[in-house]
Amino acid sequence: MEQVKLNLGCGSETPDGWINVDYSLGARIAKLPIISNLIKALGLFKLEWDKDIYLHDLRKPFPWGDETIDMIYSSHTLEHLSKTEGQHFLKESYRVLKRGGVVRIIVPDLESFVKRYIDGDIPADDFLDSLQVGYTADADSFLKATFAPFVRFPHKCMYDSKGLQSLMEGVGYSASSKKAFESEIERIEDIEIESRIVGAVIVEGIKV
Repeated sequence: MEQVKLNLGCGSETPDGWINVDYSLGARIAKLPIISNLIKALGLFKLEWDKDIYLHDLRKPFPWGDETIDMIYSSHTLEHLSKTEGQHFLKESYRVLKRGGVVRIIVPDLESFVKRYIDGDIPADDFLDSLQVGYTADADSFLKATFAPFVRFPHKCMYDSKGLQSLMEGVGYSASSKKAFESEIERIEDIEIESRIVGAVIVEGIKV
């Protein structure tokens, strides 16, 4: 039987063999070609959005049944949810996973940012910008600043390896820290992108 695999918060990465899920405005507008082309012309979107992305707001109950999913991959999505929303995300992931199923979570490493600040690589007045916790940037045009709350998704919660592992264990997973491309998920190289795992926390959980 073919495995059912979810790529939650896929963005522009939509590998074959995965149910690629997102709810960004770009993913929704991709279903509307005329509007999509207009927004691209205005330069508001940097990503190319696949019109076949499965639309679902990950802050809400997942549409999949209990223990129906074999694997879940989520890269740079959890940090865009609040702490409470993130806990809901992990609980819903646990609910839909089959026993022995694997979830792989990748998020920016807060410890890495703090270390770079302490070492002087990030000036104090740039620290919050480096964490990407705001909607706008100093270089934004008036148009981009106006539309920023609709097309940008700042970080709402930050994690380190120990904290994320503890959070996942609290949900019920057997969780462990992983290295890049080290995974219980077969053919992880089909979905994992090297540029997205630099300075990142990687934790995998197994539903026991």
